[in-house]
Amino acid sequence: MMLLKNRDWSYPLEDLDRKFDDVFDNITAEKFHITRGDFLREWRYLEILWGRLQENYRIFYENQPQIKEGTVENYRHNVRVGRLLMGSLDCIHLDTDCFILNARILMDGVACLTSFLWRKIAKNPPSWRSFNKHAEWFMEPRNQKEIVDKDYAQYISQHMGWFKDKLKPSRDILIVHRFRSDAHYVDAFKPNSGTVMKGKAIFKDKDGSVIVEFDMKEIPDLSLLMDNICDFLNFFDKHFSQLL
Repeated sequence: MMLLKNRDWSYPLEDLDRKFDDVFDNITAEKFHITRGDFLREWRYLEILWGRLQENYRIFYENQPQIKEGTVENYRHNVRVGRLLMGSLDCIHLDTDCFILNARILMDGVACLTSFLWRKIAKNPPSWRSFNKHAEWFMEPRNQKEIVDKDYAQYISQHMGWFKDKLKPSRDILIVHRFRSDAHYVDAFKPNSGTVMKGKAIFKDKDGSVIVEFDMKEIPDLSLLMDNICDFLNFFDKHFSQLL
């Protein structure tokens, strides 16, 4: 069962936002605030999607036990509940896709913000638009001599496995390139996995059956994903606020 806890959605990178005006010229500071504004828009989208997912998971899990024995008398009831379950799962499917996509866009926004910060501590700062390429840059041996912020590079190396192993493949393989012949599906709600998966609910009557099917890709635990994102943003805010 996927349970999404209530979260603090206060805007991140507040300390860095205040510090930036003190150390950069007005034009650069204005560009930084515009870029941070784009980043915060994605943060707000995640908050909206989180609330919608919480509600639709509630609808699904509260109504799933309402399915009655498959008899003629229960047929209309089961079809009504089945349609409610299908509707909630459609919304879960859509909002899960959107959540993962917007989380990835949020991280790309961090890469853009880092480009501004790197200008203050490096002679030839790269210009990053993708967090994946941003992280890969720090792993590339030929770039090691250009890395002036060893603490940040170490954090990327040691604490960002969740981006490479969870967020990136979820976005790339399970959403953007979902129509693969070898796409991975499994057959049920796996207990205690924090993951929604492919399955069927079959409502039988004496003449046959009404089949309600839902199809959900394997997705990461969204609560854990948000914990990882927030941990990184807290480090990012504190580290660069002190460094500038």
